Amino acid sequence: MNTMKYHKISNYYINLDERGDFYADVRTKSGKTVFEIKGFDIFEDGFMRNKKDMKGLEEHLVSLKIMNKIDVLQYIC
Repeated sequence: MNTMKYHKISNYYINLDERGDFYADVRTKSGKTVFEIKGFDIFEDGFMRNKKDMKGLEEHLVSLKIMNKIDVLQYIC
């Protein structure tokens, strides 16, 4: 019996970051958007320290049950 757990890979994209506007999203490997960040609330509420705080974003997505602890989140420039 195979008890090995597999992780999913998701990608974090910053789509807009200029002049006070911010928009980013997290997509599955197939390109489906599973989480969007519009504006700065996620930073002001303390879930992320800055726009590249992957650990904070991963913890937030796990708490929302969008990701599992073993999943991987990659920042795509």
